[in-house]
Amino acid sequence: MKPYPGAKLVVRMARYGCTNRPFYQIVVTWNRYPRDRKIKEQLGFYDRLPNLTGEQVLGLNLDRIRHHFKHGTEFTRPVLQLLGIVGYFPIHPYTLVEAKRITRRREELEQKLKEKYLEEKEEETDKIVQDESDQSGEEVKSESVDIDHSPSTDNQTKTVKSDVTNLEEALSESITIAKKASVLKI
Repeated sequence: MKPYPGAKLVVRMARYGCTNRPFYQIVVTWNRYPRDRKIKEQLGFYDRLPNLTGEQVLGLNLDRIRHHFKHGTEFTRPVLQLLGIVGYFPIHPYTLVEAKRITRRREELEQKLKEKYLEEKEEETDKIVQDESDQSGEEVKSESVDIDHSPSTDNQTKTVKSDVTNLEEALSESITIAKKASVLKI
């Protein structure tokens, strides 16, 4: 029996867990009931925070999901996205949009980090060159810059180049770690 006229069954996520440690149950309930109250049936669970091995845990009762789908129960967007990621339904369009957004943000962050690192290295090399010129008694004019090919500057350029390669290696390692640990928020 329906609790009131016009009520519909809906499959949605009910949030449980602590403040900074959410845990979701995939439940069937009436559409106007509160999110975490008066559930009719539990169909599964979803732990979106990665565990120690870096995996998100999802458990589903696919037979009951099929039953409710056949009987016209509505599914909320987060549940449809989860079922699309699992492969039970087609991938939801918002999932693809969010994945592109996350990728774009990650690339922008990488670019900012590279620029900041290179600026810091340029400042350090400028400071070192200026200190050496001050010690030797030569003045560096901003209007004309003479390039000195002494062994000390060659060593400095080699260290700058090695620092840039080390930066690229560190960035690639941090990117692979971030990709492995990245969480698709739904």
